[in-house]
Amino acid sequence: MAIPEQELKAKKDNHPFTNLFIILVGATVLANLIKPGSYERVLMNGRNVVDPNSFTFAAEKVYVGIPTFFMSFFHGFKDASSLMAMILFAGAAFGVVTRTGLMETALKTLTRKLSHTSFYVIAFVLMAVWGTMVAFTSMWELAMVIIPAVVPLALVLGYDVATGASIIILASCCGFAAALSNPLFTAIAHQIAELPIYSGMWYRAIVFVTFLLISYTFLMIYARKVKQVPSKSLVKLEETNYTAYSSEEAHFTPALIRAGIAFLLLFAFLIYGTIKLKFDFPQMAATFAAISIIVGLVYGLSLNNTMILMGEGMKDMFFGAMVMLFARAILYVLNTAGIVDTIIYYLAKVVVGRPPMIAASILPILQAIIDFFIPSGSGQAVITIPILVPLGDMAGITRQVVCLAAQLGDGLANFVMPTEGTLLGILLVAGIPYKKWIKFFLPLWIILMIVTIIYVNIGVVIKLGPF
Repeated sequence: MAIPEQELKAKKDNHPFTNLFIILVGATVLANLIKPGSYERVLMNGRNVVDPNSFTFAAEKVYVGIPTFFMSFFHGFKDASSLMAMILFAGAAFGVVTRTGLMETALKTLTRKLSHTSFYVIAFVLMAVWGTMVAFTSMWELAMVIIPAVVPLALVLGYDVATGASIIILASCCGFAAALSNPLFTAIAHQIAELPIYSGMWYRAIVFVTFLLISYTFLMIYARKVKQVPSKSLVKLEETNYTAYSSEEAHFTPALIRAGIAFLLLFAFLIYGTIKLKFDFPQMAATFAAISIIVGLVYGLSLNNTMILMGEGMKDMFFGAMVMLFARAILYVLNTAGIVDTIIYYLAKVVVGRPPMIAASILPILQAIIDFFIPSGSGQAVITIPILVPLGDMAGITRQVVCLAAQLGDGLANFVMPTEGTLLGILLVAGIPYKKWIKFFLPLWIILMIVTIIYVNIGVVIKLGPF
């Protein structure tokens, strides 16, 4: 059935697919204007990393034509398939957990027990717990499946959708940017820089706590304003599928208790596997598949009904997962034209010859800019750290500070860049248009970047190491 024209006209904000398509067109134009070049790669500890002194411009220009432009959609899907699969299986798991009533019962029980507890305390505990989990696992993509559980809780307490969603998004930002053990950026960066893996954790922990306190204060100021004047809500004109949890008292039935125990055990195994066993997307997807099936069967559902709920949960995450392919399509276009190394080559020149503290202040901003072109933490680490480390050596900046600056710049950029598929997927699930998110988050992002530069410069002064 055709969508009524009036309904289409009512949608003022662009769909995330539209914004990413426009950026993809712009990337294609840029790819045809910039001269290609490349660094030589050398094998180091099993990874191909950049030789920082080997950049050369290509003799011939590779143009991105219409066929390559449309092929980028397929290659973007292919390159993002592991992450997309993990998100879809996570959706399946939480589809079962949510539709059996387990999540609602748990949160309603929590709300009743905390009925005399201030929302500010509840929000802080949620942000601290979720942020810490992300800080150790880097699994901020799971915000997509946690947000639908937290938003109704915020609504029943008298706050808006944006407040509930931002509890999880801002905590994810703090945990991911100042990650204590991020295998997708920190571990790779430390390995390339020849630092002990996850060294300097104590310093990143201080940064994390600072970020969390600032973000919490920022969000509570917004929440208080919205509670007093609902018309000031960020999403006041947005349609939403979220509703507050019913006021009926919830009770854990024997089936829900069984399902809850199974879920907690398997989710604890997922966190343990991510931290200790170095789970990647395939292992995480497999664990979510296990959660879906085991929780459903333990609850008492038939296999067929379990599969139905898994499918419903996957549908909830479909658009959030699909935005990933656009982000990777942009990178495919830039790589096809051979201009990624050229962009990094010119950006790196900004640091050369600067005094240590000025160079250190530039590094997070430089990494944030690179994030626009390479929306992949591991991809950035492999390409940029081999270039930044020698620059830091020449400028008198320890390698620990270089890696810290790059990590913080990349982590914070993930929450503002329109090419970051995970962010757009999360916002899509939350029901917050990208333009409104930027209007809300940009002041906080600027504050966190200033704090980043302060901590990076403190690192320069104390010669944060071991070297």
